[in-house]
Amino acid sequence: MSLEKADFHLPLSIFKEHINVNDPSLADKYVQRNKDMEAKYNRDAVKNRIKLYRDKSLWEGAPLEFAISDWQPDKRKDVEQAKSLGNKAVLLARQMINKPFNVLMTGDAGVGKTSLAMMMAGILQKHDKTVMFVSANELRDLSTDQYDYPELKLKLKDRLNFINDADVLILDDLGAEAGNFENGNRISPSFQRLIYSIARSRFEGTREDQKRALKEGRKLPHPVRSTIVTTNNVQDELDAIYGSRTISRLITLKPEHRLAFNNMEDMRQQSNI
Repeated sequence: MSLEKADFHLPLSIFKEHINVNDPSLADKYVQRNKDMEAKYNRDAVKNRIKLYRDKSLWEGAPLEFAISDWQPDKRKDVEQAKSLGNKAVLLARQMINKPFNVLMTGDAGVGKTSLAMMMAGILQKHDKTVMFVSANELRDLSTDQYDYPELKLKLKDRLNFINDADVLILDDLGAEAGNFENGNRISPSFQRLIYSIARSRFEGTREDQKRALKEGRKLPHPVRSTIVTTNNVQDELDAIYGSRTISRLITLKPEHRLAFNNMEDMRQQSNI
């Protein structure tokens, strides 16, 4: 069909004022324009998806931000250890872009575990990975309160869908929700089952993941999705709280995927930490 016979929304006379209808490359420009618009749509869709997972996160307090430049080893007593931890976190985040695996960050409160986990999140989000931040305390409260408030039951179900599906889950302060470990395990059986279901879905894949893999004749990697755990507890304590079948799916045994903040000082009172 010629341009004169085409059905344009604008009158052809007005169209001709802005477009050279005799341009031999007009068709190619039209195709390229559509490709550019589609590419922009896809970029915006990815950005919106990343933002959605962040908005669905369960924060203990205000949402957190932490950039590479915010990690300041020179303000630490052990500068070399701080540098090593920062460099390792960056390396792991970059490796996680191409392959899912679990990361464990251990150490006392306030030493920077959550900060480095959020720094990793920033790197991953820049590479189009969805990241879900979940405070173990907030998840426990939501799980407990759902029985008193029906709307929270729907909220928990919604959040679990995002938790299981996120490319990367930051499970922050795992074990703190149990209270003082020396005074006994205060975790309810229902919450233990909840954490197990999360661990299993992320390690072995959701039912949809498994059905898809079976249909395509391929094996799922283990873990299917990455999980970064920060905790003040040692592994034996976590085993006692949640059981080994849960912790074995969450806690990596690989030294190269572990960050130990041993003897690091509490920097929570200083800015940017």
